Amino acid sequence: MKNNSKLIFFISLTLFFQNIHSEEISLKNYLTNINTMEADFEQSNYSNSNALIDKSIGRIKIKKPDNLMWDIELPFSKKIVLQKDTLRIFDSQLNQLLISSIPMEIENSFLILLLSNANILNFYSIDKIEKDGDEEQFSLIGNNRRNIFEKIEIYITKDKLSKFIFVSATNESIELELMNVLINKHLPDKDFIINVSDNTEIIDQKND
Repeated sequence: MKNNSKLIFFISLTLFFQNIHSEEISLKNYLTNINTMEADFEQSNYSNSNALIDKSIGRIKIKKPDNLMWDIELPFSKKIVLQKDTLRIFDSQLNQLLISSIPMEIENSFLILLLSNANILNFYSIDKIEKDGDEEQFSLIGNNRRNIFEKIEIYITKDKLSKFIFVSATNESIELELMNVLINKHLPDKDFIINVSDNTEIIDQKND
C-alpha cells in the first residue's frame, strides 16, 4: 500500500512538472509572437503595506525589437520612449526633454526583456498557473539577482495581455492594467518620435 502511495505521488509530481514545462513553452511562444502591442493602461503603485502611492493613466506602444513608448496623460502629461540603447523623457510641465542611455538597473526589466525578445524564463521561473474561464494567470518568481522584481504575475484574458503585477524584494508593488489591447497591429516608426517645440530645454546626457 505504501509503495502504491509513493507511485501515485511520483506520477502526480511528474505530471505537475510536465504541465509547468508545457505552460512555460506556451507562455514563451505567446510573448515571442507579440511583434507590436498598443493598449490603454492604468498603473497603480503600492507601498509595502499595500497603501496606494500614486496612479497614472495613459497609452503604451511596443514595436519589437527597438521601440517602446509610455504616453502618460494623467496625473500630468509625460512621454517616455525607449529606442535601442537610448531613453528619452519629455516632461510637458517643465517643457524639458531628457536624453540618456538606458540605465543598467532597468536592463532586465520585464518590458525591455519582452521588447528584445529575450527569453523571459531565463530570468523568471513559473511558480504556478491558474485558469478561470477565459483568463490565465501565470505567477513567476525571479531567479536572477539582477532582476528588478522578485515576483511577476501575468494575466492573459481571451488571448490578450490584460494585467501585470510586479512585486519587489521589499514587497512594494506595481499593478499595470491593460485595456483596449491591440496585438500585432501595424505601428509606424513615427509613433515613437517625440516632437518638441523650439523653446523646449533639451538635456542630452548621452552625448555629454
